[in-house]
Amino acid sequence: MMVLGAVVPGCDDVPRYDGRLTAADSLIHDHADSALTMLEALAPSDLATEGDRAYHDLLLTQARYKCYKPATTDSAINRALAYYRAHPNEREKLTRAYIYKGTVMEELGHPDSAMFYYKTAESIASSDDYFNLGYINLRIAEIYQSYYYNDSAVIARMRVANKYFELLSDTNYLITAIGTQGLYEERLGKDSSRFYLQKAVSLGKATKSDNRFFYQSKLAGSYFYDHEYLYSKNLALDIILNGQDYCDEAQYFYYAARSYIKLNKLDSAKWIQSMIPCQTNAMDSMNNFLLLAEMSQAEGQYREHAFYYQMAVLIHDRLIKSSINSGLIGTELHFDATQQENKLTSYFNSILTQTITFFILFIALFSVISVVVLQRRRTKYQNKLDYAQHVIEQLIVENEQEIAKLNAEHLTEQENLKKIFVLKDRELDEMKMRHKELEARQSGIAEQVALIVRSRNDAFRELYQGMRVKSGTREKRTVIPLIGLFKDLNEKKRILHTTPTDSFWMNLKISVDGEYNGISTFVEKKYPLLSVKDRHLFLLMCARLPNQIIKICMNYTSDVTVSNNKRRLIKEKMGLDLKFEEFIELYLKGNI
Repeated sequence: MMVLGAVVPGCDDVPRYDGRLTAADSLIHDHADSALTMLEALAPSDLATEGDRAYHDLLLTQARYKCYKPATTDSAINRALAYYRAHPNEREKLTRAYIYKGTVMEELGHPDSAMFYYKTAESIASSDDYFNLGYINLRIAEIYQSYYYNDSAVIARMRVANKYFELLSDTNYLITAIGTQGLYEERLGKDSSRFYLQKAVSLGKATKSDNRFFYQSKLAGSYFYDHEYLYSKNLALDIILNGQDYCDEAQYFYYAARSYIKLNKLDSAKWIQSMIPCQTNAMDSMNNFLLLAEMSQAEGQYREHAFYYQMAVLIHDRLIKSSINSGLIGTELHFDATQQENKLTSYFNSILTQTITFFILFIALFSVISVVVLQRRRTKYQNKLDYAQHVIEQLIVENEQEIAKLNAEHLTEQENLKKIFVLKDRELDEMKMRHKELEARQSGIAEQVALIVRSRNDAFRELYQGMRVKSGTREKRTVIPLIGLFKDLNEKKRILHTTPTDSFWMNLKISVDGEYNGISTFVEKKYPLLSVKDRHLFLLMCARLPNQIIKICMNYTSDVTVSNNKRRLIKEKMGLDLKFEEFIELYLKGNI
């Protein structure tokens, strides 16, 4: 029976447990015996809270199961399960409680009940609780295998377990799950069994896991009986040299020795034979006689070969006979159980007859008592009904008086509302008059704004008929006729909505290059990744235009946007760690 531990994930909103319990839980995965020693040293009286005591019951049940100590009662796991049912936020521990309730019921001989608890655990487990979901599927597969003999269900559950252990990246348990599936399919005679055994061994080698040697021994046997002796010998020899401490069975010695014989290497076979431990069971004795028979045959000692082979056949027949006798014993036990069941059935039928008689008498007595009680209750309820009717009549009178009072108050409120409506009508007339006055004032303001805008636009035209730019320390008249450039704009009603034309930018570029010795052409070649819009902004900056005009030409939303885009052009897009004026000065001096 495979035993798997449980990993305790962190979760939110859970109580803080006793440190000794969390320490034991951390050991239970790989050192169950140490965890069991710690838990058995703790008495319930040593634990302060009900949660600690429930946690102790869960871990104690789990540790005993992992240490192969059969359960004799389910009282401890029942206490843990009751606590975690009342605390569903402890989802992982509740899942674990259902799992180990299932294992206890399975050990107590109740597979149907165990199946119920396993499936309940599966239904409440978190979707990312890969370990518990994988382990649940392994337990269900074992029940299908041991009690229901449903091969397809076993294989399906094992595949699901493999999937969860792969998601968990837990190599040891994944090797166990894959190897177990391979052994089960080998028992069914399926060709896919070797695929799973090879996968388990390969994964164990890749991760240097000692868990692989048991399945490697089985794989060596599979190769041997398929007459692939070289593969069988290599696998068995690897176990002999590196894994004897991790594989309890001794069959891999016989696979190695017999493979050497098949490969005509008797000296190597005898070397392996000298290392075989003493036979401890009939299967080892049979394998030993087969080895001796094959070695005698290889050496030409046919009489010894016949003797040893006959001994192996006798042990084999005895094993078969023992198996048959086990079947007969099972049949006898089944017969005895049937007889006992028949006796119990007769006994229970007698008890049932007596129970039915007693029940009929009880019903008759109960009916008489019920009639008397109902009569008394009827009288009591009639008195209550009369009293209730009196109270209702009194309430009706009081309600009529209250309604009259409310009607009088309603008439008074109507009079007050009429007065209020008269006042509101007067206020509404006054508001209409004020609204007309505001409309008149707004019309005058709009005319003033239009006048201001026209004056502002005229001022712009007059202001920018020409401009001045700085070149080093000297100042001279620019050759950029701005009044001509503005004529190239697609002018609308307001200058804020204009868009420069291509001729505007072309003339501006010519003027800037003439003023700064071809600086725009230099920038286009040195910084080819600049966009058209970036180059336009650079020309406007060279022309020393104020932010308000740059905002108009570039269709920016504010002066702050102009400043941000200037900084981004110089610092980020052109990669310069200096000011724009310094860049112009360095260019004019020929230092760039």
